[in-house]
Formats: sequence, structure tokens, C-alpha cells
Amino acid sequence: MRVLLAAAVVLFAQDAPGAFTLTEAEFARRRGALTERLPDGVLALDAGPLGEVGSDANTPVFDFKYLTGFHENDGVLFLVDGNLTVFAGDLAKAPAGARPLDDLQDWIAKNVAGRAKVYTKLRRKNLDLLAKAAPKAEVVGSRLSSELSKLRVIKGELELSLIRKASDATCKAHLVAMRTLKPGINERAIQEAVESTFKKERCPELGFPSICASGKNGTILHYMKNNQEIPKDTLMVIDIGASIQNYVTDITRTLPTSGKYGEEQRKHYQCVLDAQKAAEAILKPGATFSDLERAARKVFADRELTKWSYAHSAEWSVRHGLGHFVGMSVHDSGSYKEPFQPGMVITIEPGWYDKDAGYGIRIEDMYLVTAEGYERLSATAPREIDEIEKAMAARRDY
Repeated sequence: MRVLLAAAVVLFAQDAPGAFTLTEAEFARRRGALTERLPDGVLALDAGPLGEVGSDANTPVFDFKYLTGFHENDGVLFLVDGNLTVFAGDLAKAPAGARPLDDLQDWIAKNVAGRAKVYTKLRRKNLDLLAKAAPKAEVVGSRLSSELSKLRVIKGELELSLIRKASDATCKAHLVAMRTLKPGINERAIQEAVESTFKKERCPELGFPSICASGKNGTILHYMKNNQEIPKDTLMVIDIGASIQNYVTDITRTLPTSGKYGEEQRKHYQCVLDAQKAAEAILKPGATFSDLERAARKVFADRELTKWSYAHSAEWSVRHGLGHFVGMSVHDSGSYKEPFQPGMVITIEPGWYDKDAGYGIRIEDMYLVTAEGYERLSATAPREIDEIEKAMAARRDY
């Protein structure tokens, strides 16, 4: 989902299997890697308040949790010679050893004032406090955010285990949706079936609010009301993502509400799918989002289906990017101009939104960039026309 929206993300650790639990050793590893990138100064970072769950505004806010394993709106951390000191407004939410915020200014005066350089990612109130307590230190205000983004975009093995778990749960939820969908029921029934599956799979939180958009609602990119009766003989966009321990997923399928795609629907759906496959065919280290974008657009152009395509430039068209990074946020940290590297996790999601016919089509998958190319993390959710129709033929009575 390439949108600015209030989307749900895990804020605190879940009741998860041991294999899916981030450890203090992992957070220490991350802090060590960051210190190695900026070895000549003190590092100072605060959390800041979260927006509504899953908001893109939360992406940089999660830098704090990436390094500590917890979030507290007023939290502040310092790394001095690699040693962590954490301050929190609510010590009940903080790890053992955290200090109260009332100690912050005195602590800076004793431990930072004699240092030549401080790399910061701080709100104004904390920058002012730092300037007062350590007036002679050189404050550098951009490098820290940049280096954190570079660290976060390459996922470690523990992070990938969580993303795989959330992806598997989301794929299972798509299969449940295929078995549940039929005309006449409410979109809310699909949402409930999806989110119930997440919970059964021990991924009880959402990566973002579920989008269950039938008929014309599927042409509304940010549709989240999910409260309309599902019409027959049209399409339904189901854009969903489970989450576990703040690691999210984002997978979209478009289903025929009556179980079979119509002739025109098949043509349009196949174009979107082939555009996605054209992009994924060149996904490998060294490629860029721009390379993938050109490959996908060419499919629409060759089939003369650009009018309603995701990338169409008319003012009244639905427009969005071809894909995005995924991690702690549904639109995670990372530069869209930099070449792909192994360990990056992205989506590819072309779409086609026919406002005249009154339906939208979006197909979105999750990909791990590997040394050889990619791994499609959402491969168990059917996306071929015949596969989807076969899965829907086994629909149960709702």
C-alpha cells in the first residue's frame, strides 16, 4: 500500500513463539553497528510521540524502538563510547536501569559536556536542553537519521523471521477471504475473517487498517470503511497485513465477487499481473525502483491500458508508486534512489482502476532481495487467475 494513512503497527512486544522474539543481544548489536558508523562522537536520539497506529509519520519514530526494544513518547537515549543510557518519562514502560527525565540535564552536563561532537536526532526541547548543558559541543543534526535509515533497510535474520511469520499469516488470511467471499455479504465480514485469521496465527496486530473494497470502492486507494454490501459480478480489492513485534507485511489480492472473472476483468487482471511479473523479473541487487517502474509501465503501454493504470498522470486518475520498503512500518526507512541490496524487503504493487466499469485491480507481493535475485515472501497466496478461481470454488457457506 503506497499511501499516507493511519495504519496499525505493533507498539510493544507480542506473546510470540520464542523463535520470533527479539532479544537484548539483537538491540545491542544494532547499537554497536550504529556506533561503528559514527565513532567520533556521542549519539543522542529521542522517540517522540507516535501518530495513529501505522501512520507513515511513525517510520522515523521507530528508530528509538529499533535501538532499545521499547517505545515511550518522551524517551531519550545517549550512546557514549557505545554505552547506552536511556531516559524515560514513564519508567514503568522502560527497561531496567532507565533514568528519569528529571536527571537528563545534569547527566548531560557530567557525561557529554566535555565531548567535542554530538550526533543528534532530537526534538527542539531536547536540543535546547543539550545546548544548555553542553554548550561547547558541536551538534551535528543530519548524519544520525541517515545512518539509522541505512541500517534499518537491511534486515537481519531475526527481523526476517518476524516478517516471514507475518507474511505467512497474511497469506493464510487471503486464502480464508477467498473461501469466504460471496455476493450479498458485507465487506466487514471479509475484514473480520481476515483479522480473525491473523489472531489464530499469533499475529494479533495489524500492519495497517485492512482494506476490503468491493466494486467501485476498489477504485478508492485508501478505502477503509469496509461497510458496504458486496455486489455480484464485480471485483474486490483486499489489501491486508499482519504484524508481529512491530514487523509488518503488506499483501494485496483482487478477487471476483461471484467466483469467476469476466472476460474484460480477466484481460485487465492479467495485464496487472504481467506488469508485476515484468518488474519482479529484474529485481536483484543493483537494480532500482525506477528500473522496476519502467518494466511495469511498459506492459500497460504495450497493451494500451494506460488510461486507468496505477501510474497514469491524469488528475482524476488513481496514482501510486510501484512499491515500497517494508519493515517496522508499512512504508519503512530506505532511499528510493539507491540500488537494491541483499536483505532489503520491498513490495511490488501495480494497479488498474476502472472508474467507468466500477472496479479496481491491485496485486501486491512482498519480496526479499537476495544475492541471486529475490524471494517472494507471499508466494502461498494465490495470484494466478486459475488458482484464485479454484480456491474460491471451495467457498464455504458464510
